[in-house]
Amino acid sequence: MVDPSRMETPRPHLAAVESDGDRAELLAQIEELSNRLVHVQIERDEYAQRNSELFVLQQVFSTINSTLDINDILSTVLRGVCEALKFNRVILFDVIEGALIRRMEGDINGNISATPADRARDFIEGSVLQALAGGTEQLAFGDASEPNPPLADTSGSFIAAPLLARDVIRGVLYVDQPPKEPIDENQIGVLLEFAAQAAIAVENARLYEETRRLLEETQRLALTDPLTGIANRRALNEMLERELHTAERYDSPFCFVILDIDNFKQINDSGGHSAGDQALKRFADCLRRTARKGDIVARYAGDEFIVVMTQTDRTAAEHGAERILGALRKAGIQCSIGAAMFPYDGTDGQGLLYAADEALYRAKASGKNQYQFYKRSANPEVPAP
Repeated sequence: MVDPSRMETPRPHLAAVESDGDRAELLAQIEELSNRLVHVQIERDEYAQRNSELFVLQQVFSTINSTLDINDILSTVLRGVCEALKFNRVILFDVIEGALIRRMEGDINGNISATPADRARDFIEGSVLQALAGGTEQLAFGDASEPNPPLADTSGSFIAAPLLARDVIRGVLYVDQPPKEPIDENQIGVLLEFAAQAAIAVENARLYEETRRLLEETQRLALTDPLTGIANRRALNEMLERELHTAERYDSPFCFVILDIDNFKQINDSGGHSAGDQALKRFADCLRRTARKGDIVARYAGDEFIVVMTQTDRTAAEHGAERILGALRKAGIQCSIGAAMFPYDGTDGQGLLYAADEALYRAKASGKNQYQFYKRSANPEVPAP
């Protein structure tokens, strides 16, 4: 027999004991929880998207801060914009003296290319792009349905932001064809961050290029004779040292030549210093045109010039001296030339200069307008003159 005391008392069904008010409250709580879950999921997706954008942004910043090559910087920025914002097209405009020039563009697949020259001004005149370039607008966004879109082929929504550095607009960053419509504040904010950092990087690269150009120009001027434009004495010493090292290493002779304009004092006395300067310029131009590729041409001092005929033996050096004299005579210039051979007449710059100067003195004493080689040339193949 079954013990009645151990038998469970049947529970009434929940629906039987719940009141209508309890049921409604429970359903409301379930709906609230469902809505909260949806919002949490949306926020989670937004945070994930934002995290992805910030990650790309950080990578781009790290890359552009590691290089000063302007094209590398711009390519990195354009790829980063497409990757972070998923816009299908991005275009970078240069702004030069307030004028827009279409420079570079890319797409969602990471393809970046320079804009062809015939499309450099491919944009709508009077559009917001020019307002951004001129500084009258700080941000532009809209869609292709507007009466005056930025481009003839504007597609979907677009955003455009200036690249502003040191209160100067260096460019405009433009994107269109977003992954979904309409564009949101987050997309605009990320593009502004790209534009701001790109502007700084571009400005740094520009300053670096300008500094490098000025340094190169300063170095060039320091090694260039200001009147004639050829190498000066300082540059001659540096180039001669390199040539001596090369000649010693490869056992290669060369000819060291001093040239002095004949009767230069008379030119100055009769025509003044301007006439003398013109004679020096014509003399230098003639030497520059006559010299072979690889030869050294320099102004040593006053009306004295140096030509180093590299990788040249005595016979070739004589032909070279005759060629120089012939070219100068055609130009209406007379000069005397003294020549010395490395390594026979000297093994360093001072020795070669001394020997060539001795030969120049003999050329002057022998009637000028001629060349002479140093008498103690040790070249066994060609007798000394």
